[in-house]
Amino acid sequence: MRKIYTIAASLLLALGTMANASAQSTDFGGTTFNNDIIGWGDLYNLSFTSHNYGTARSMGMGNAFTAFGGDMISATLNPAGIGMFKDNEVSLTPMMQFSKSPTTGGDPYYVGVPKRDQEFSDHTERFSMASIGGVFTAYRGTGALTRFNVGLVYNRIADFNHNSLNASIDNPATESMANILCTLSNVDGLQTREDGTMPFGNDPYYWGAVLAYKNGLTNKDAQGWYIDRITPDAIIDQYSSVETRGGIGEYDLTFGFNFDGKVLLGASIGMQDVRYRRNVYYGEDYLYRGNDGAIGYASEVKGGPSGEEYPYQAEYMGYMQRTSISGSGFNFKVGLTVLPVKWLRLGVAYHTPTYYSLAMRYDSEMWSRTYSAGNNPDGYLVGPKRLMYDDVYSGVWEDAGAYSWNFRSPSRLLLGVAVVPTDRFIVSVDYERSWYQSTRLQSSPITGLTTSYKETMKDVFKGGNTVRVGTEVNILPFLPVRLGYIWSGSTLREGYEDIIATHPIPTQQSIICAGFGLKFTKAIYLDFAYQYSTTKYTSYQTFYAIDSDLPEMDIESRIFNTKTMRHMALLTLGFRF
Repeated sequence: MRKIYTIAASLLLALGTMANASAQSTDFGGTTFNNDIIGWGDLYNLSFTSHNYGTARSMGMGNAFTAFGGDMISATLNPAGIGMFKDNEVSLTPMMQFSKSPTTGGDPYYVGVPKRDQEFSDHTERFSMASIGGVFTAYRGTGALTRFNVGLVYNRIADFNHNSLNASIDNPATESMANILCTLSNVDGLQTREDGTMPFGNDPYYWGAVLAYKNGLTNKDAQGWYIDRITPDAIIDQYSSVETRGGIGEYDLTFGFNFDGKVLLGASIGMQDVRYRRNVYYGEDYLYRGNDGAIGYASEVKGGPSGEEYPYQAEYMGYMQRTSISGSGFNFKVGLTVLPVKWLRLGVAYHTPTYYSLAMRYDSEMWSRTYSAGNNPDGYLVGPKRLMYDDVYSGVWEDAGAYSWNFRSPSRLLLGVAVVPTDRFIVSVDYERSWYQSTRLQSSPITGLTTSYKETMKDVFKGGNTVRVGTEVNILPFLPVRLGYIWSGSTLREGYEDIIATHPIPTQQSIICAGFGLKFTKAIYLDFAYQYSTTKYTSYQTFYAIDSDLPEMDIESRIFNTKTMRHMALLTLGFRF
């Protein structure tokens, strides 16, 4: 199952660059690979939503508004609910998010490092807009159509802000990033020029291997690629962080028709704005044991590796990759709500797939420090403590071509039931079905990728189920109190639950919701809401090279597991007129 997450072989076949027969037997992957393209895991991440954003009122009730309606979230869920509005209304909903993403499977990221010196963290605090919009009555009548409303609404539908950290201490020299990139260079037959420089062409997939060569982590002779600055008995400490930012917001132009308060019809045209950024950092410390048993950098321990055998000894490396995806999408929604009796509302809505057009930018850089332990046979520039300062930083390499990626997200079906026995009590339940297996890459800069992604989505994913439940009780005429819950189940098919993903994929989400409101007058109100969510992800590795023919040659990092716990606090200020 692991190999379907690695597209290196298919890319080589499609591009026809530097490929040979052996490339087909080795799969390379992990969070440090495939950041130079939009992977099929990225398509899923961009499609995954439980519709848990909206106004403070809707979020306090778990957004169970498919049948209930009468809220700005109706434009995103069931546009028929826009027909519920009796007055013109505008509202604004800012929010604060506090998230933490603990990771298991490794070692503590910081050991004895003062907090002021810690460069990364596994938590984020973000201010953003959850919802803003207005609903306006365009027609009132006494015939069959009693009201026609138009809504212009923005709702946030996905959030990508989180950090995760992992560390792995005391690893053997054979399980390092240098070893992975050396293997990639050998497997795919990368070459150097006669003057010793290394071309990288226009394929960012190989930039990591080229940067490793420029930083002295790998070297080449007539027999192939090898490592000559990390001794076989070196101890490798590994550190990695993944920082993601951005979200998806949807702008809806919505039309709601109210037929005598018994039947409501609605339609929305949705335009989505996508902003996604991922920064992947990976670092290694190369430590050696001295004669006295102390462990440290080569420049620090006494009696470390022989300078005659290893005249240059790596001390550390850092590798940063940045991926930025931006674009837009559009979809259509239609909905129906019926009120067979005064206290009961039934709702149904259908969302077409969202058709996205995305652009991508990618850049990477690598830096390292090397200790000149011998007589400096290559004549490098050597500074204090015999540390080399020649070609130890690659600079930033950027792939900013105007490449277009087009994909189609899943369609969705929503069903809802709301019970309103009195004006002071509401119970509402929603069910949502999303067909993630139908996600399709429609075009990309890489030939043949659309077919590969189509088969992968069909094999790995199934339809996803989301349940939303909410209630509101008016304790006092001016003080409603709300509770809600949202649950989204796994979308992975049987047999793929334990798949190792290139990047973690959200599989299950649970959200607890609460809130209250203050009605100052008939025209002005203020709502508050709080949500606590936990999101589980598939396991992942920072790197791996799996050889299907020679499994004894496999190179793998540890397996890590991350989950995100997010606190959200919102308030909505609304006006009716």
